[in-house]
Amino acid sequence: MTDLVNLQIQVGPLIEVVDQIMQERGYVPAESLEGKTIKMKEFSKKYCGSKAVPWIRLFIFDEFPEVDFKNGGWVVNPRKNKDGNRTFIFEKPAKEWLDKHRCEIDWNAKLP
Repeated sequence: MTDLVNLQIQVGPLIEVVDQIMQERGYVPAESLEGKTIKMKEFSKKYCGSKAVPWIRLFIFDEFPEVDFKNGGWVVNPRKNKDGNRTFIFEKPAKEWLDKHRCEIDWNAKLP
């Protein structure tokens, strides 16, 4: 027969230890933005106050060329090209960049 021992364990510290182990092993939490991409409409809604796509292209992508993937940034095809390649955004670095540079963007700028 197997003897059983009942232990009372606080859930909070247990969760912290499990999270630490998961992080050390490289597991990414479900809510993580790591590796996720989004399209322009979602980017606009989540990070740009629902600004129009042409506004984002002009006042963020054109004003800050470092965001272009070709320059090491987080937006691929900031302007659609003749081949019809769509714009998509790596969400985590985009969010981090916007958090850092939000005061440099003229959020009240008007489209010409």
